[in-house]
Amino acid sequence: MSYLKLILMLIIFLNISCSQILQNNGISNSKINEIKIIPGKTSKINLIDEYGPPVFESVFNNNTIYYVSHVSSYKNISDRKTKKLIVFEVILDQKNLVKKVNKYNEKDAVNIKISNKKTLDNNDKSLLFFKDLINSLRRRNLQN
Repeated sequence: MSYLKLILMLIIFLNISCSQILQNNGISNSKINEIKIIPGKTSKINLIDEYGPPVFESVFNNNTIYYVSHVSSYKNISDRKTKKLIVFEVILDQKNLVKKVNKYNEKDAVNIKISNKKTLDNNDKSLLFFKDLINSLRRRNLQN
């Protein structure tokens, strides 16, 4: 009887750890598909009243807001994968009326290059050695 319990626990554990988990971020998928924006007529206040506040506003351009719906899935063993992505980029004029609307999906996001700068390679042991050495020199051992 104890072997049966052990086998059942193992099966339950494997089933839970290998199951796929879906995560929704931003606006719901059905709500973002209903967004209707008319350039020159729709205002920022109308957008906020009808669809809620934007998911984020551009840091670089004060007159750009974004509505995003992102559905991703992952398993405990594998990496996160994007199932569905819809982004509305709404560019506003000085009177907060919609000037232009761009719609992007997950296929558009594949080839976006944000920066030409490269990050440090964590596998380079020589840089890590010097970084650790400098950090160690900064520390002070104070004894009472």
